[in-house]
Amino acid sequence: MKKIVFILMVALLGGNVLMAQTKPAKKEAVTYPIPMKKQKAERGNKVYDVADIYDVARIYRPEANPAQCFFVISKQEFRLYVYEVEGKDTLLAAHFPICYAKNPGPKTRTGDMSTPECSLQRPATISQIRNSSSWAHDFKDGRGSFPAYGAWFMRLDLSKSDCHPGCRSNRSIGIHGSSGNRLSVPGRDSEGCIRLRDEDIKTLKSRFTVVGTRVVIKSANAGKLPFELRAEKNCKDYQRPEKGYRPVDAK
Repeated sequence: MKKIVFILMVALLGGNVLMAQTKPAKKEAVTYPIPMKKQKAERGNKVYDVADIYDVARIYRPEANPAQCFFVISKQEFRLYVYEVEGKDTLLAAHFPICYAKNPGPKTRTGDMSTPECSLQRPATISQIRNSSSWAHDFKDGRGSFPAYGAWFMRLDLSKSDCHPGCRSNRSIGIHGSSGNRLSVPGRDSEGCIRLRDEDIKTLKSRFTVVGTRVVIKSANAGKLPFELRAEKNCKDYQRPEKGYRPVDAK
């Protein structure tokens, strides 16, 4: 009888160990969403939906090879991360605060005021880098038409990405500056594009970008990818966003 009980206990314990080994891996914890609040513009009555954080650009690898760089845009952290592939390693080269679309969900059609989302496996790519310093736009908010894109507009090719099929033919989405809308960074205010501060779009273009650069855009609920966690851990000076919104003065 004792032998039978012992055998049953071993079987049960073995089953528990097997269950522990086969239990699905825990998903990456979501550390945001960051609270949003309304912030009035310095001129006129324009009101931005801003992230309640303070963040500035950080350059960790000024010597990075642009041809080996790719971008990861985190809606959750309101950041554009630049990573450089070096051999078997993926290194954090820089990050910049961003503003994306008013609606935080994935873009599904033209005019829905959302930013597309695409994965590491099927990213968007930068198809053009245009001087946009003279480009004007009317946001239909009473301010009229004014230069709004900063020095550069990096057009995204979504056609081969795994974004929603309804926006793969859209050629109006890009990464650009925030002339006239500086207070929106970081936050949600665009019609679908990704805005950087005007000085940051110049740095991004000159140091890290070529035609063909891959661009991953994660959802607002997506945490860090495994390679991002490793790159962050290996970056000794990594700087997280600080709580509390404080506008950054123009340079």
